[in-house]
Amino acid sequence: MNMVLGDKLRFAAEVGEQGQLCRVDLWAAGKWLTCDDNTAYVPQFRREVLDTAAWLRSGAGFPMPFAGVSAEATHQRLMRRAGDDGETEAD
Repeated sequence: MNMVLGDKLRFAAEVGEQGQLCRVDLWAAGKWLTCDDNTAYVPQFRREVLDTAAWLRSGAGFPMPFAGVSAEATHQRLMRRAGDDGETEAD
C-alpha cells in the first residue's frame, strides 16, 4: 500500500511497499519528479532525508536562483536554458 506524505500540488513523497528497497516518488507543484529513478535503499535514504532536513532547518539551504519566481517556473526556466552554453540538462 502506498503512503503519501505531503500535498502533491505543493510537495509530497509517495512511498511504496516497505522493505530494504522501496519505490519513492517525489512530487512538486503537481509534477512527478522521480520518473527516471524511484527506487531507494531505505536505510541510506532515511539517513539522507534526516541530514537534508537538519541542513535546511539550520538556514544553510540555497536560495531560489530567480527571486520571486515559483518553483515550477524556476524549473521550466532552468530546463529551457540548459544547453544554451554548451551544457546538457544533466550538467
